[in-house]
Amino acid sequence: MPTENTSGDRTVVADAPWTVPAVYTALPLLGAALGWGLTLVAEWITGLSWFPFQGLFELFLRLPDAVELLAGIALGLAVGVFLALWVHHEMLTVTVGRDGLRLKRGDFDEEVPRAEVASVFVEDKLLVVLGHRRQELAQVHFDLNRDRLGEALRRHGYGLLGTADPFGAQLRRWVPGADGLPRGADALLKARAHALEKSNEGDVRELRGELAALGVVVRDRDKKQYWRLADPA
Repeated sequence: MPTENTSGDRTVVADAPWTVPAVYTALPLLGAALGWGLTLVAEWITGLSWFPFQGLFELFLRLPDAVELLAGIALGLAVGVFLALWVHHEMLTVTVGRDGLRLKRGDFDEEVPRAEVASVFVEDKLLVVLGHRRQELAQVHFDLNRDRLGEALRRHGYGLLGTADPFGAQLRRWVPGADGLPRGADALLKARAHALEKSNEGDVRELRGELAALGVVVRDRDKKQYWRLADPA
């Protein structure tokens, strides 16, 4: 269950404190168990001509039984540790303070000054912060407790947390050459559509930022892009 930690003029909303040690315990143990199981099925796998990495499995089977067992467990343990590190890295932390908001998940780390925030909402597992020109200031995948986030926002004077995009009705699906887009936005949306198809999250995020600089707000639904314009500066 997500939790919150209030200290002075800020409140941190994040996963429960036990989540991190649980991840670092469960995933390595699961990996080690799967590695042990690998020693039991390796010979069967070498009999499947379509299965990849046949050479590695054959090499694995040439090891002495004791070494084979230790190697399988060590490999599974290493994979489990790697997955635990990745899961921990990707956990969301929302820091709500009187001076602003900070959203951190993985490589995404965005701070938004309080004076620039007009509204905050969570819709379709997406946390979005909007500015006074209806522009998007920040966006991140959200999997924490909405009520706790709402309490933190109210505690620091941000008002209620919305459950839907207040300007969602203005979004329209992007098609190449769409009318009303500022100069250069259509090319960015084309590049972003390609990045969405390839699931290139880095390019998708970077191109969203470039579109925001042109005053274009974009939403993704089933790898389709929907857009609207922010108010002029």
